[in-house]
Amino acid sequence: MTNTQIVGSVPEALLSAADTGRGIEIVDRQLNEQYLSYDEILTSARRFAGGLREQGVERGDRVCLLGPTTPDLVTSLFGAWVAGAVPVVLPLPRRMSELPAFVEDVTRRVDKADASLLAVSNILLEQAPTFDVSATIVSIEKLAAHTSAWAATSPVSADDLAYLQFTSGTTARSRAVPLSHRHLIANLAAAGQMAGIDPEIDVFVSWLPLFHDMGLIGMLLGSVVFGTKLVLIPTEEFLGRPGCWTDSLSRHRGTITASPNFGYGLAARDLASKPRALDLKGWRIAANGAEPIDLETVQRFAEAAEPYGFDPNAMCPMFGLAEATLAVSLSRSDEPVAVEWVDREALEASGRITPATPHAPGSRGLVACGHPIPGHEVSIRDHNGDVVSVGAVGEICVRGPSVMLGYWRDADATAEALRDGWLHTGDLGFHGTHGLVVCGRKKDMIILGGRNLYPEDYEFHAERVPGVRKGNVIAFAIPERERMVVVCETTAGPDDVHDVARSTLEELRRQLPRGPEEVVMVSPGTLPKTSSGKRQRGECREQYASGGLEPLAVARR
Repeated sequence: MTNTQIVGSVPEALLSAADTGRGIEIVDRQLNEQYLSYDEILTSARRFAGGLREQGVERGDRVCLLGPTTPDLVTSLFGAWVAGAVPVVLPLPRRMSELPAFVEDVTRRVDKADASLLAVSNILLEQAPTFDVSATIVSIEKLAAHTSAWAATSPVSADDLAYLQFTSGTTARSRAVPLSHRHLIANLAAAGQMAGIDPEIDVFVSWLPLFHDMGLIGMLLGSVVFGTKLVLIPTEEFLGRPGCWTDSLSRHRGTITASPNFGYGLAARDLASKPRALDLKGWRIAANGAEPIDLETVQRFAEAAEPYGFDPNAMCPMFGLAEATLAVSLSRSDEPVAVEWVDREALEASGRITPATPHAPGSRGLVACGHPIPGHEVSIRDHNGDVVSVGAVGEICVRGPSVMLGYWRDADATAEALRDGWLHTGDLGFHGTHGLVVCGRKKDMIILGGRNLYPEDYEFHAERVPGVRKGNVIAFAIPERERMVVVCETTAGPDDVHDVARSTLEELRRQLPRGPEEVVMVSPGTLPKTSSGKRQRGECREQYASGGLEPLAVARR
């Protein structure tokens, strides 16, 4: 914890980490490992900063970075910070068939950031169409090969702009969140205090993309700020071979990692299907956040990993968002995952929390996300901004030193999100017995027949039907027609797809008080998602309404 008490900026944190003798083990596409000490990263970052200055980049300029997880991308990030510039890591295409949409997204973000330079890896410069941006375009590898180090004339201030983090864009077009060095350090220091990080013992392991706040801030910057070792795995390697995550945790005696819920689902399936010699006894924090936490997935992962020494108490559900830098609340790593069982009827009809018997008919189990990190407050409020009564659901609001000051050049969105000193997150939840409980997104709420229906419930049960792809279901309402629609990607063949659609409709009507009017089956890769893999329910609704979906089968009641 020493580093977090004395540094005021990312360059200072890197300078401090350079004295620890530790560094980052970066895994490449062939799963070979390259070790870079923090001292080597600092030296390379200074040369990269020299390359930026040669390109005309000034202090405070935005520098957009686009490339896979490589030593050069890591160098470019810290090089921008050393130069006093503001890095903006852009998301990679989810699949090559989406190149036109990817190029459009890159162009929009570069223009939104008003970037002076776009640094792109050679592999993307060769494969992607031309980026039509006003920023200077240059190769990341070319900048990384610069030989003259840049000597800073004045230190970076804690209140200088450090980073632009684009939001996920699940319910609205992605916005840019400007974060200062003070925001970054404050959030990491508070979360690290709660997690009890010990740089002499802890080893971070991450497969998360560096354009995602959990990957960039929580894992990469966290390892630098705390001076711990980090093992960095390319995201595409984890998605193609999920076992490389637990393999790395075992080989490097990893103690801390983080992932959205779906990552633990992939890892559980890998462990169950490919038994091997692993040692996960040292793994003490498995942070789970960035998307709704599915209790069944958490339990399946614990069952699959426990034979290898994994302590189920290490699973730490958390809540956070880009507008609060990263973490808002975190569970303890020495207590079991806490679940609040509530009566579904009371929750949907009146927004009230009534305790229910676990797994009983009509109950809903919600995973608690722990307590606020030190120095931060969480309040549950209604649509007027007033604190709700005990036992009621409301909007989760946050206040603390790592909450943004406003969206980047968007006064209207800022006024909507920041009111009376509180960040209104757009997430719904309540204070439970075991801490903060998240119910869903305010803008995703399905209101039909006077009931508040949660799309996560429909998605959860649909994904359990054989033939439906887990993590690839979107539920939404057509309010003006009083219709609920569930769209599912399916692996079923032409002879079976209609039966899968009918089975899904019947399962949802059996499991939930109000079944959908329609279930639509589509091909894999059809559903709209954000760059970090979150479901875009509003976009799916628009595609459905405009006839943009190509159904393989439809079941209606």
